[in-house]
Amino acid sequence: MKSLGWRAFWEGLGMASSALRGQMLRAILTALIISIGIMALVGMLTATTAMESAITGQFSQMGATSFTFQSGGMSIRIGKKGRTEKQFPGIPLRQALRFQQNFHYQGAIVSVSDVLSGTAQLQLGTLKTNPNVQLIAADNEYFKTTGYSLKEGRLFSQQELFEGRNVVILGQDVALKLFPEGYEPGKSIRLQRKSYRVVGVLSAKGNSSFMSQDQAVVVPLKNGHRTFGTPFSSYAITTKAVSPEWLDPTLSEARATFRAVRNLPPSAEDNFNVRRSDSISSMLIEQLSSVGLVAGLIGAITLLGASISLMNIMLVSVTERTREIGVRKALGATRNTITLQFLLEAVLVSIAGGVFGIVLGVLIGNVLSSAMGGTFIVPWNWIGMAVLLCIVVGIVAGLYPARKAAALDPIESLRYE
Repeated sequence: MKSLGWRAFWEGLGMASSALRGQMLRAILTALIISIGIMALVGMLTATTAMESAITGQFSQMGATSFTFQSGGMSIRIGKKGRTEKQFPGIPLRQALRFQQNFHYQGAIVSVSDVLSGTAQLQLGTLKTNPNVQLIAADNEYFKTTGYSLKEGRLFSQQELFEGRNVVILGQDVALKLFPEGYEPGKSIRLQRKSYRVVGVLSAKGNSSFMSQDQAVVVPLKNGHRTFGTPFSSYAITTKAVSPEWLDPTLSEARATFRAVRNLPPSAEDNFNVRRSDSISSMLIEQLSSVGLVAGLIGAITLLGASISLMNIMLVSVTERTREIGVRKALGATRNTITLQFLLEAVLVSIAGGVFGIVLGVLIGNVLSSAMGGTFIVPWNWIGMAVLLCIVVGIVAGLYPARKAAALDPIESLRYE
């Protein structure tokens, strides 16, 4: 098709718009078909993009310079795909404390902790939390290595840590549940049927579908070991390097020190897991990529059906407007002019449906993301791709009907009833 120039293009665009306004109901129904495919594509991709952003943010709060030695493996599974780490012998408290005492490298901070329960319940008078509070035993360094900050009150005193007293620091969600009118220092609560004195409240870190960082309470390490621990309790050792540049050398030095604590010979493999916060987020995002692939496949199949429907509707339109085409050709319209008009009609319908589908997709995607703990996001890259895809669908679906309209004989067209 030879170049028609901008004037012919704008004239064709005006005629295409007039034709669509004359068949408004058909144009709307056709655009809705396109919008469903775009909505499925953009919606799922928006949700996965928002969740990736939330995961990255959550682990950034934990500290991009931290790593943890632990015995238990971690299992991450999304759909049928997943990854499970190997299980190793437990890390007893004496080994964890020995490492903490012996490891001194470039100002690194070491904390020892243990997640005692994920189903703890706290009570203050008639107020109760849900029975899904995470109970953690830890030292004061734990708050530095995990990125927590104190909002009210104080951390544990050295005497409370040494003696393992019944004191507790509350996560933000737990504090709001037990103190709806504001935190009261020194108030006693019931934790697993035992009396504990509240000494502090942590600032909010936010929640996600993978972590509930504010639905937690922390007790002194020795208190948790004595009151809730078992002979088989395994502790986690978290180390925070002074800067990202020192992360790898700090990890190498810490690994060597802990191997010595575990009495491992040089030829033996590590009998503990090393968990880096950045590697966990990478694992989660890698698993989410499969969701994005499925979303793209669903959107592609839907758009294929939409393009076929659009082509059929355009073919029907050509048949119904045979006399109109004959009149235009008799008045001097060229084949290229007719082709351009019908092609622009298909593209306009496709873009209109695409814009509606993009708006719905972004809204639905962010609703799904919000329900799973993600943040609001506008995926401009996916939106740009969706607009381009709509134009391609319009051209592909409208090219054959447009050429068929342009090929009609004007005499036969005028005689068509």
